[in-house]
Amino acid sequence: MSTSCLKKQLPLFTPYEMYKRHWLSALLILVIYLPATSQTRPASTPCAMLTYHPGDYDSVYAVCRQAAPDNVHRICNAFLSGHGIRKCPEELARFCKHVKDRCQKEDNRSLYRRMALVEKSIQLKCQKVPPEKADKEFEALYKDYTKEGDLSAALEALFELAQYQHRTSRNIQAIKVLFFAEKMVVRYGLQQDISFQAILHKIGYILWELDKPQRSIEYFKRSLATGRSILMDSLVSLNGIGINYQKMDSLAESMRYFNKASVTALAAGNTDFNTVVLGSAAVTLYKMGRYDEAYDNIMKEKELSFKEKLWENASGAFYWLAKIELQRNRLAKCKALLDSFSAIMPSIRPDDYASFKKRHEAAYLYYEKLKDHKNALNAYKAFVHYDSLFLDHGNKNKISELELDAAVRVYESEMAYIERARKTRSVLQFIIVTAVSIVIAVFIYLLYKRIRRIEIDKTNTEKISHQRAAEIEVLKTQLLSQLESIRNDNTNFQAPPILKSNAGFSKVSFDEMPAELQEGELESNSEGIHFLREFNLTQKEQWNEFKNSFIKVYPDFENSIVDKIGPVSGAELRLMMLHKLGLSNKEIAQTLLISPDSVKKAKYRLYKKIGINSAEELDAFLA
Repeated sequence: MSTSCLKKQLPLFTPYEMYKRHWLSALLILVIYLPATSQTRPASTPCAMLTYHPGDYDSVYAVCRQAAPDNVHRICNAFLSGHGIRKCPEELARFCKHVKDRCQKEDNRSLYRRMALVEKSIQLKCQKVPPEKADKEFEALYKDYTKEGDLSAALEALFELAQYQHRTSRNIQAIKVLFFAEKMVVRYGLQQDISFQAILHKIGYILWELDKPQRSIEYFKRSLATGRSILMDSLVSLNGIGINYQKMDSLAESMRYFNKASVTALAAGNTDFNTVVLGSAAVTLYKMGRYDEAYDNIMKEKELSFKEKLWENASGAFYWLAKIELQRNRLAKCKALLDSFSAIMPSIRPDDYASFKKRHEAAYLYYEKLKDHKNALNAYKAFVHYDSLFLDHGNKNKISELELDAAVRVYESEMAYIERARKTRSVLQFIIVTAVSIVIAVFIYLLYKRIRRIEIDKTNTEKISHQRAAEIEVLKTQLLSQLESIRNDNTNFQAPPILKSNAGFSKVSFDEMPAELQEGELESNSEGIHFLREFNLTQKEQWNEFKNSFIKVYPDFENSIVDKIGPVSGAELRLMMLHKLGLSNKEIAQTLLISPDSVKKAKYRLYKKIGINSAEELDAFLA
């Protein structure tokens, strides 16, 4: 492959959305691990060195008892992260048990519910629980809180469910739950609940991941406009708006929101978040050609990534630093960056295809600049390999506009069905208990008779079903035998010489007559005309016999088709009958005495008439 070909296939400015994920992942990690206050977080303490401090736990309980219920989750998260407890299951269990015991002692059911949710959500982060089981546990909490009338706790449970689904790369399921939570907020007037802002900015973030920047911006702006706002949630939304405008190449708007996020973070004393914002803004600066500013911002982001050991984020920093140095034609510095990039690659997760593709793309751009075509080609091949893996992984969570619009209705219908089923069961239980308590003897007698009658009916039904199945098998065997006979006739079909002399008429479908045989030729072609008439009569008789046998197996086949799409021709009906019996295009062609291409064309016309696009959809239609 020539160097010029490589240049054409790999643009210098790779689409931003394929590489920018690490900035928001860093942002979310900071949201999780930084305390809600502006104080500096103490260094994490290893599990083995943790000691049990009841006083600390009592102080948290006192704060949570006085705080609004919807803020309990955040207070606990800040405490757990600040004391290094979040990643220590044993200490976490002691913390939750201590606070829950205090709640029970003081009969504080509201706070107890909140602590149960804190415990469950953090346990699922520490344990490798199958997604289906985790979903059921969160949904069970949601149902319990709803049943008890604690809608705020139920809303928090939905948010934690969506958080878990998003963390396990199930974006489509997560967006359904979040849309349902948004409707729940409107239905029950929970707009002042702290979880509402988090729900809105989480929807915005997932829409960004699903490549819906305009809708993502809409939700981030709604998050900023909520009545009760949390500083960190507002910072997330400001940064998210900037990144979405960056994706749409609205660079001036992008910088405006990044600057607003930076000013807000500095005013709150949150220097780490400000570094994340500067890193996000660096790509916008790069696109604007302001390489020096972009370089300084990304260097700060790299230092924070090394400090927090966020190697995937560091890989993104090295990628952009290398591109900036190539733009400034500093090849020696670019080489040093690539060496440092290679040094951190063993720390990158094997399934982080984005980081690997960045490394090889940066190497390709460097070697291409040096005119080292051999190394450039090797780097390009590696880039293409990881790019394909990255795209395959990303496509698993793609969602169309239609699916996105339907997501809220789907999940809401599921939850409404569950609620209706629960109420129905309750009513039935009440009726049954009342009836049993009044007329238990009569009920048992009638029940016994009914069971006996059902068993008898079931036995009779099974006998009839077995008999019918045996009859159908016999009829199907006859059908296949008739089709085999038709195919054999067609295979052995030999047109008389007078027809063979007419090109294209060596094989003729039984309901077709050659238009070329005009009145003037009737006398000279009388032998061929007589043969065609005899052959057609034989074919029609065979097909009529086959159709009668087919109707015995599928009595409503033709009527149901006519009801759905209107009248059908004999050729169309035969084609659908043969497809229903599982014949391939080649077998259908042999049976109908036409070419396989003609079968494909006939099926294509049939698809258009029905309104479908594939054989699988035709199977479903005929079922």
